[in-house]
Amino acid sequence: MIDIKNLSFCVDNIQLFKDADIHIPKNKITVLVGPNGVGKTTLLKIISEIIKPQSIEMTKNYRELFYLPQRIKYPQGITLEEYIESSFFKKSWKWFLTNEDKRKVDEVLELLEIPDKKKTLIDNLSSGELQKANFALGLVSDADMLLLDEPTSNMDLVNQIKILNMLKKLTSKGISTLVVMHDINLSSSYGDYFIGITKERKIISAEKKEFFTPETLQDIFGISFKVISTDEDFHIQIFN
Repeated sequence: MIDIKNLSFCVDNIQLFKDADIHIPKNKITVLVGPNGVGKTTLLKIISEIIKPQSIEMTKNYRELFYLPQRIKYPQGITLEEYIESSFFKKSWKWFLTNEDKRKVDEVLELLEIPDKKKTLIDNLSSGELQKANFALGLVSDADMLLLDEPTSNMDLVNQIKILNMLKKLTSKGISTLVVMHDINLSSSYGDYFIGITKERKIISAEKKEFFTPETLQDIFGISFKVISTDEDFHIQIFN
């Protein structure tokens, strides 16, 4: 769980946030949506303390946080296995990996359905496989708070669904997630709680039923929507 109060952040004379209050609930998938350029990535960097805002009051209730950015620079000449194992050396000083560390890597590769790529150079992985490799770093880190910036952006629909199903399973094991997504229908299917940032950088937070209304979505994106709902399922259509 993360509670943010009085968040203010200005960059290049642009006020991204002013006295903003944001709540990220525990053991849920919180989906962050909004048009490009409104500060979604900046918010993740503020929470992960990569960026220091002008003012913030933040209460955190998690053991360890893992942040997966949109763009990553990859080292050359190492295998997928070595890339994932690097997470253990970043976490603490050690000379070698334990059998438990190696077992955890193998489990994660199986979970992500890429065990056959274990010895493959990351230079030779597809964009979707690379994204799975990045996701693996979070899974082996033992983090209970995941900040994921468009984690399924380079994946086909099948792999997007697999990753989102995995996030659902992780929430049942005490892991909280804040994830940036652009696909509104997938967001409505997998998210539990929602945060929207409008073009005017107003923040709108709500549970699923309150969030997915034509009025709220139009407020966030500035275009007209039709929302068809049955129980907990939503289908969103865009009106031109």
